[in-house]
Amino acid sequence: MTQPTYEELTEAELREYVRHNPQHEDAFQHYLTIVRAKPGRVVTHTEEEFDAELRKRITQETSYEQT
Repeated sequence: MTQPTYEELTEAELREYVRHNPQHEDAFQHYLTIVRAKPGRVVTHTEEEFDAELRKRITQETSYEQT
């Protein structure tokens, strides 16, 4: 039985593959393409950015529930 190529892996499987094979640039770039294509994904680089994004989303959710 042959192993699937990285293009055939699920997102979770590919994430694990990339974690264990950081030198595989093509697999990493394929994973980034998948992640970047998902709507609603926000990348933060600091805890302050994360906290601000979380507060923003909580505020939006609260305002939607009140309408």
